[in-house]
Amino acid sequence: MPPTPLPRQISWRTTSAVLLLALTATACSGDDSSGDGAKKATDRTLPVVNWALPNAPASLDYAKSYDNNTTGAVMSLVTEPLERVSSTGEFTPNLATSVTQPDSTTLVYKLRSGVRFASGAELTAQDVAWSIEHFTAEEAQTAVLGQKVGSVTVTGPLEVTVKLSAPAPTARAGIALATLVEEARFAKAHPKDLGNAGTAPVGTGPYRVESHTAEKITLVRNPRYTRAKAAADKVVFSVIPDDTARQLALRSGSIDGGPVTSLKSAAQWKSIPGAALHASPSLSQNFLSMDVTKAPFDDVHVRRAVALSVERDGIMKAGFGSYAEPMKGLIPAGELAGVAGSRQAADTFLAGLPQYPHNASEAKAELAKSAHPKGFSATVEYVKEYAWQELTVLSLQENLRPLGVTITPKPVTANEWYAKLFKHELTGITLPFGFGASYPDPAALLGKLVGKANIGAQKINIANWSTPEVDKAQQTVMTAGPADVRWNAAKTILTQVADQVPYVPLFTEDEVYAVGRNLTLTGSGLTSFDLSNGSWIFSVKAAG
Repeated sequence: MPPTPLPRQISWRTTSAVLLLALTATACSGDDSSGDGAKKATDRTLPVVNWALPNAPASLDYAKSYDNNTTGAVMSLVTEPLERVSSTGEFTPNLATSVTQPDSTTLVYKLRSGVRFASGAELTAQDVAWSIEHFTAEEAQTAVLGQKVGSVTVTGPLEVTVKLSAPAPTARAGIALATLVEEARFAKAHPKDLGNAGTAPVGTGPYRVESHTAEKITLVRNPRYTRAKAAADKVVFSVIPDDTARQLALRSGSIDGGPVTSLKSAAQWKSIPGAALHASPSLSQNFLSMDVTKAPFDDVHVRRAVALSVERDGIMKAGFGSYAEPMKGLIPAGELAGVAGSRQAADTFLAGLPQYPHNASEAKAELAKSAHPKGFSATVEYVKEYAWQELTVLSLQENLRPLGVTITPKPVTANEWYAKLFKHELTGITLPFGFGASYPDPAALLGKLVGKANIGAQKINIANWSTPEVDKAQQTVMTAGPADVRWNAAKTILTQVADQVPYVPLFTEDEVYAVGRNLTLTGSGLTSFDLSNGSWIFSVKAAG
């Protein structure tokens, strides 16, 4: 497929044009499950499934290494959730046969009987209570998902009751997503090294950990598991950080599948004989942020001028091909549908917000209204592993130069960027990436990106922005209550963000996974929710 041209108004320097054309040459369109049409799922047992990981888990204890695509993908096959949550918010019973909520701050879990750990010990309510406490402890990386857990009590032989410190709309989902139930006796015996090589948590899932190194993790069947049987006798996870190296591994047959992390390379993945790509919309988003507490970005006209200088559609096509779509508001409609009443209602509202498509004359007019009509200078850090970020900075540099604005790009690593994020040291223009909601509800992310309560270390109001109305609305969004009340609060936040422009929505990207000639996936695709709740392995079948 020939390169996709950018909109006519783009005026790139030679260096940025070369980069852009190199990217668009590979950004060909594709479907959600290309290549699988001729494959038929069979009931044949697979001796082994080799799955690639983009990086090595820091630990096999999910509390110490909260990453859906790595630790979650591995350990959800070993240590199971109480419930499985889908990307659209549906709950499916698992170790808990039922969950009831007698009041706004109480969750009661009834547990499945006759379940045994790989060690042979029977699952007890004490194991579940310990696990919930472990994964919602303040020091756990997963704590942000188990919001407002106050106490956990065993209230029956197979019953656990969770009391919340305050009503929280995502508490049940947070516990389901965070808590992969571990055998408490084993975990307590390894307080310091739980999750290290040789001390993997013991679970009730279909597999157990046979070996664990920095390069490879091998799972074998758990003989104590008696429920639905997965096709693979063994699952081997190989750590392959580079997207091109994963392509070569799939082509050679040394892996059977894994994530596509460079979406612009979809065409190369599709060219692998027998390979299929599975894409699903995600709850992640990419956007631009400006620190409103420091000049010149404390001026709304400067912020609007910046927003009008980003050529979003061209960058999106160059960086992601057909595997992304533009955002109309700070969060996508999928995170609002639950309170809006429907996805259509959310889409309609977002489409009516002020938009800032690239427009040089309007950007010039906005800057002329500002306290910096002759321009300013700013250094913009971008994460060099993400091509779209470099394109965005180059776009700003080129389009703001005629207005007297000097943008100096500064590449940094993802680890360097995250270190500044968690210390709350990001200033000026920054490009947050891969921010995703843990659950389709505005409390999951929108309620954390704004408001005075979210300014500071370990918090993510990167723009340091709020208003009295937004502070009030943020509290409403973060508290369980009637959907229409929370929807009105979310609309207040989104409307003020669109007007004041502390953030510039860019695009939301798909989750894309590839499988080789010997596998096929049943169902509607594969998401990070499936990886982290363990359901993904049951959709992996031998291809006929």
